[in-house]
Amino acid sequence: MPGPPSASGRSLRRLGSAASLVPNHAGPISDSRSPKASKDPRLADAPGIDSHLTFLDADYPALIRSDRVSEQLRRELLDRARPDDPDYRPQTMTAAQFAALRALVDRVIPQDGAPVRIDLAARLDRMMATSEGNGWRYEALPTDPEAYNRGLDTLNAVAGAGHAGRTFAELSGAERDRILEAAAAEEPFDAPGAPFDAAQLALWFEEVRSDAARLYVAHPATMARLGYSGIANGGAAGAAFAGFERIGLGEREPFEPATKAETAA
Repeated sequence: MPGPPSASGRSLRRLGSAASLVPNHAGPISDSRSPKASKDPRLADAPGIDSHLTFLDADYPALIRSDRVSEQLRRELLDRARPDDPDYRPQTMTAAQFAALRALVDRVIPQDGAPVRIDLAARLDRMMATSEGNGWRYEALPTDPEAYNRGLDTLNAVAGAGHAGRTFAELSGAERDRILEAAAAEEPFDAPGAPFDAAQLALWFEEVRSDAARLYVAHPATMARLGYSGIANGGAAGAAFAGFERIGLGEREPFEPATKAETAA
C-alpha cells in the first residue's frame, strides 16, 4: 500500500523495516555536567580504535569516549569512522556504474579541504549490498540496488549521447553538472538504451542525494565539523542521561565541543 508522501508530494511505498535505530535508555539524571572517561574496553585496548579518530579535533574524540555517549552508540560511531578501503571493489554494480556513482557524489557533496575524505560511493554500494537503506522507494522505481544500476546506466547513456560516447565519469565537472541539473529538472533526453526516462531519473537522483547526504552527515568527521553534540544524550545503561540544560542561542554545555570556525574566531 502507498506510504506517506515525500517532501515533493510524490507517494512512496514501504519496502520493509527501516535501518535499526539506537534505543534511548532512560535512567536517573546525573548531576555531572562534564564528560568522564568511558570504561568501554574497545577504546582502551582494541588496536587501531584511536587511529579511526585521528582526523578529528581532540575535543570530539574525547566526547565520543566520554560517559555522555552510550556504549551502543559509541560502537556505531567508531564503526562509521573506520577508514574506507582504498582498493574497494563494488559488490552490487559494474566498474562502469561504480565510476559513474563516484563522479556523481563528487559533484553533489564535494569534499575538497575536508580533514578526511569519506568514500560515499563505496558506502552507498555497501548499503545496497546489505539492504540497509531507509526502507522506502518511489513506486515508479525498482528496488535497490536495481534502481541504482539503472540510474547509473542512464547517466552513462545520457553522457555518451551528448558527448561523443564518453561515460559520465569521463566528463568534466561542468559537463556532469549540466546533466545532473537537467536530471533534477526532469528535462527530457534522447539517449538510446537508457533504462530510465526523465521522470524516473529525476526521482532516482533525488534518492541518491538523500542517501549520500544521510551517510555523509552521519560520519563522525562531519559531526565534528558541524559541532554536533546530539550524540551526548546519555552514557552506559543511562547512568549519565542528563540531557541538555543550556539550550538558548549561543549557549553551550561544558561537554559540547566547539567547531573549528568557533575556535578560530
